[in-house]
Amino acid sequence: MNMKSITRTIINSKIDFIFIISYAIYSILFYAYVSMMEVPEYDSADYLVNARAWVTNEQLYSDIRPPLISWIIAGVWSLTGENWIIIKYLMPVFTLAAGLVLYKHLKEYKGSMFAFGVAALTFLNPNVFFWSTQILTEGLSLFFLIMTLYFSKSNNKHSALLTGIMLALTFASRYPIALQAITIIIVEAIIRKNPKYLVRVFTGAAPIILIVVLAVYMKNGSFSGAISQDTMFIFPPSSFYLLNWQEIWGFGFLLAPLALLFRRTWVDRYNYTFIAWFIIALLFWSLNSYNYQPRFVVQFSPAVSFLVILAIENISRFNFCLITNKIKGR
Repeated sequence: MNMKSITRTIINSKIDFIFIISYAIYSILFYAYVSMMEVPEYDSADYLVNARAWVTNEQLYSDIRPPLISWIIAGVWSLTGENWIIIKYLMPVFTLAAGLVLYKHLKEYKGSMFAFGVAALTFLNPNVFFWSTQILTEGLSLFFLIMTLYFSKSNNKHSALLTGIMLALTFASRYPIALQAITIIIVEAIIRKNPKYLVRVFTGAAPIILIVVLAVYMKNGSFSGAISQDTMFIFPPSSFYLLNWQEIWGFGFLLAPLALLFRRTWVDRYNYTFIAWFIIALLFWSLNSYNYQPRFVVQFSPAVSFLVILAIENISRFNFCLITNKIKGR
């Protein structure tokens, strides 16, 4: 092992240590905020009442709500009895787990410094923080979406099957977010130049998605993924998310487009996943006819953070090259 490798190992170890400390502090603050919740948020009540319906075999109160979160709640209540306080402390676990998986995954491909930057920028986002503390699908779907990313990039022989399962669970946790998972999977198939990969993934996803749809249909006699207004789209897309960039993402968002200007970005095909993830998700929510909410950015915030950190990395390397060339020129 040469000196350069030893230095890199030491730096990575230090960043891992900083990440662990930061993660512990974040978790404490996260749960401190959760502990202040006195009543469930309005949409949270729908999931709680639906959970009761699954336990008591009654009709669902809101049949447009994805069932996975209510199944989890119902499973917990079957052991502990009906108590929403237990659930309010359970749901944030998925967001915290998503942070660990995201850091571990990016560390393997981009290094500890890059992974720390993306994870920190993502989970310090006010929208990610707030909505993940609620009894809602934001944190749950974010977790399964990150797991889809994780397994899609894996070289394990069972990775396609596991990716399909994560795609299906993303669908079960929040229906529209399945589009983002599908985007990640399609881009990965293109990167691999392997159309059969898609077949294996969707073979793993199809049975679970079918079970989810049939379970809801048999429960209520119908299946609806959204209210009718949310299924209407417009063109050209709304500029809501771009006009409100500062409130939603902060000033760091200004760096995201810069990442696309560097040749280095396009040389590394790994980056294509996050570029497509960001563009497709932003377009999808912007094409909706009327329903625009900052909470909708939670699931693709990792893609935005990735592009921001990528831009910073490219700018720093570009400046380093300029300085090096000037020194050599002298």
